[in-house]
Amino acid sequence: MLKRIFYIINIVLALLLLATYVAVFIPPHIAPKLSLLPFLYPTLLIINICFIIVWIFVKWKYIIIPLICILIRVDYIPNLYQLSGTEHRTPIENSEIKVLSYNVCSFHFNTKWNEDKQPRIDQIYNYVKELNPSIISFQDYNSSKTNKESIHYKLVNELGLKYYYSAINHKNRISGNVIYSKYPIVQSGVLFPTKETSNSYIYADLELKEGQIIRIINLHLASFKLQEEDKEKFNKLKEGAISDVKENAKPIAQKLIWANERRSKEVDEIEPILSENNLPTILTGDFNDTPFSYTYKMLSKNFTDTFKSQGKGFGTTYNGDFPAYRIDYIFCDKTKFNVKSFERKKLDYSDHYPVSTVLTYNPYDKNL
Repeated sequence: MLKRIFYIINIVLALLLLATYVAVFIPPHIAPKLSLLPFLYPTLLIINICFIIVWIFVKWKYIIIPLICILIRVDYIPNLYQLSGTEHRTPIENSEIKVLSYNVCSFHFNTKWNEDKQPRIDQIYNYVKELNPSIISFQDYNSSKTNKESIHYKLVNELGLKYYYSAINHKNRISGNVIYSKYPIVQSGVLFPTKETSNSYIYADLELKEGQIIRIINLHLASFKLQEEDKEKFNKLKEGAISDVKENAKPIAQKLIWANERRSKEVDEIEPILSENNLPTILTGDFNDTPFSYTYKMLSKNFTDTFKSQGKGFGTTYNGDFPAYRIDYIFCDKTKFNVKSFERKKLDYSDHYPVSTVLTYNPYDKNL
């Protein structure tokens, strides 16, 4: 009897795993509550694997349902975890392009409002200096342009990243989404003229060599807008320190749903532009969504996920209280780039970890 009860529980959890697959195909603004299911994928995957292990020793025929449910989308697992990958060589070859994407949290992560931010800025600059990227996509960025101690001044004048673009570029300050490049920028702008905020969608067309133009896009999609009180409440929920779970979880769930809806609308605007673009493209940014989401499904069309190609381990990029997920990405055109290496650096300088990749550009279609 007890065995049958556990089997029924396993069937329910296996069906929930299937539901996470279905949810990816439905825009969150059409089915808002369903958009929460993909967040459960890693947990449901692990639970079903545990059931399989138990059933092997108890009643092996019971493994069929959870095993089938896992195998239906076994391709999800590399989105979550990579057994092996390739780390960067130092230095890279002249023909290679090293790309960094980093949400720097305006250089105030784990600092008080009145605390000097320069030590945090120096830490991040030293990391960038050591990495020595050819192209940088920063999100949540803010820097003076005239102060010789500012990160902007050092990137431009000391590291050779003298070409840059941001939609928020004033005489003395630059902020929001920023692209820095060692290659000349021949054209740049925002994907939508009205989207000139800190969460902007910007692009820059770079000239690698004469006649070789590639496009770099830097996205920062809608975040969950969680406050410190939300994070504290979530931690108490995890620890079982709150008795009224439903009442306290509801406002957090509402914020997650709101952000999922907003991102799905953003993605539905962006995806057609990506599909119509004829330039070899590198897509970077803080997508604020997991690899099991509608956002990922739509934006990864026609692109190689550089983590899936050369990453290693879980690849977590969120450095916060909520469940650790990969929400920062570098994608590249499947037909025009080869991925040589990928790194996710666990630095406690921001609420995000930096991700970087080394690419080689092939002007000829690899599929021909």
